[in-house]
Amino acid sequence: MTRRYWNINLEEMMEAGVHFGHGTRKWNPKMAPYISAKRKGIHITNLTRTARFLSEACDLVFDAASRGKQFLIVGTKNKEADSVAWAAIRARCHYVNKKWLGGMLTNWSTTETRLHKFRDLRTEQKTGGLSRLPKRDAAMLKRQLSHLQIYLSGIKYMTGLPNIYNYTI
Repeated sequence: MTRRYWNINLEEMMEAGVHFGHGTRKWNPKMAPYISAKRKGIHITNLTRTARFLSEACDLVFDAASRGKQFLIVGTKNKEADSVAWAAIRARCHYVNKKWLGGMLTNWSTTETRLHKFRDLRTEQKTGGLSRLPKRDAAMLKRQLSHLQIYLSGIKYMTGLPNIYNYTI
């Protein structure tokens, strides 16, 4: 893998507040090498080390994308949901920006059946098949479709497990 040197500006990272970590009470001792100081009950992250590892992560992602690997971007907090969806759509990746469903990757066969159900319901709705059903059945299927839309819309075209986690440097 060729190394690229990404332009990661430490001043911009500082302005964005990247250096603010968790509170000093909530920390994992394995993070000690990455913490440079403690101020006002908050750990301050070592930005030079963070920039180096961020650059390596960018190299990994860039190299994997150039090989046509599939990615899954996950960000389920309310603040980041829209930006995760926007970035993933822009990068043509799969994403999860609402609740993470347990077993989504580890129990792929079940997720795949739900994706098939989601696709089938969408085509039924587009072709007008739901309007030919009795009201009660149509309402139940529309509720099911809206539920699946919320949780599976970002992975609706995913055909298999994302292979970035199998990637080795």
